[in-house]
Amino acid sequence: MKLDYEAFGRQVLGVCVGLKPGEKVWINTWEHDIEIGSLLSLQCLKRGCPTLTTVQFDKPWLYTIQEAPAEFAERPSASQAALLKKTDVYIFTLGPRIIPWATILPERRKLVTTWFLEKNKFVQKWKTIAKARRVRMLGIEATMATPERTKNLGLDYEEWKRVMFDGCMADPKAVGKRAKTVEKLIQGDEEVRLKTSHGTNFTFKLDNRPADSFDGIIREDWVSQGRPGFLPAGGIEVSVNEQSGQGRIVFDKPIRSLLKEGIINRLTLTVSEGRIVNSSAGNQQQAFERWLKEGKGDADRLAFFGFGLNPNLRHGFTQDDKVLGGVTIGFGDNSDKKGKNKADRGFWGSITGATVTIGNKRVMKNGKLLV
Repeated sequence: MKLDYEAFGRQVLGVCVGLKPGEKVWINTWEHDIEIGSLLSLQCLKRGCPTLTTVQFDKPWLYTIQEAPAEFAERPSASQAALLKKTDVYIFTLGPRIIPWATILPERRKLVTTWFLEKNKFVQKWKTIAKARRVRMLGIEATMATPERTKNLGLDYEEWKRVMFDGCMADPKAVGKRAKTVEKLIQGDEEVRLKTSHGTNFTFKLDNRPADSFDGIIREDWVSQGRPGFLPAGGIEVSVNEQSGQGRIVFDKPIRSLLKEGIINRLTLTVSEGRIVNSSAGNQQQAFERWLKEGKGDADRLAFFGFGLNPNLRHGFTQDDKVLGGVTIGFGDNSDKKGKNKADRGFWGSITGATVTIGNKRVMKNGKLLV
């Protein structure tokens, strides 16, 4: 697959992070993403920006997580901290090629930092510096498409990679315009009715919660929180009244990266007063029920819903929550969305072809947004 890295660089630097001449840029890649790091570094220099590119290697990283003293992974090194304190823009690719969770002791899994959203000591210390310096941070999520992950997820590598990078090129202005329109509809307290031709018939209540979205352009409020944005962008979600869910949900698209046993197809849930009371699936049903039973707290409780807004993405890969025309329903912990659920886990799935009514207004018909 031949990627237009020049156009990609213009999108990342010129549009998403709004790079200005003279700003100091730190680009951090993994060993399989060196070409992207090189391209971005070159374009930064052409824009008159001092740039440092660092590369992480899979084997030393895994050793740090598996065997090294925990403090190695619990705080930025002195060099990292010093560099971050002089950085205006931090761009990072997501890696490594694959995380072998089965080989990492459960008590050490919290040491893994991939998204800079994890609730661990490293991220806390990193965010303290990033907020003080007001670093604009952008993660290139598209680099998660690797041959190693492809095998586990049952995807075609070249197609997955193309879809991911196409998604990165979506017009943030168009995505943002959709987000603002939808945001006005999902921040109230009205009832939401969700139906599909493949069996979903579900209702729940909104609860005046703040919506969360990202159109691809780094926002000032996120900078002040030390929060990164990610490409591809294009989803909007809101936590809901956790006790209000009633009815049947059929996730017609596969749910990936939830079970170590593999993909779940056609997961169907019966929900009463916000809790899952019954489930079935085309496969992995027992594994899903075991995963749910082992969860602590509100792992089985309704958490959030949202819409995909990115016209360049396609269902069936790993970004289903961002695909224009899709609806996302999530369960479990939603504390990151100002929700009330507390749990040690959560999951979400995507629904296509939905008709959605909020209050008295139909906002989607057969998978097409009407607003």
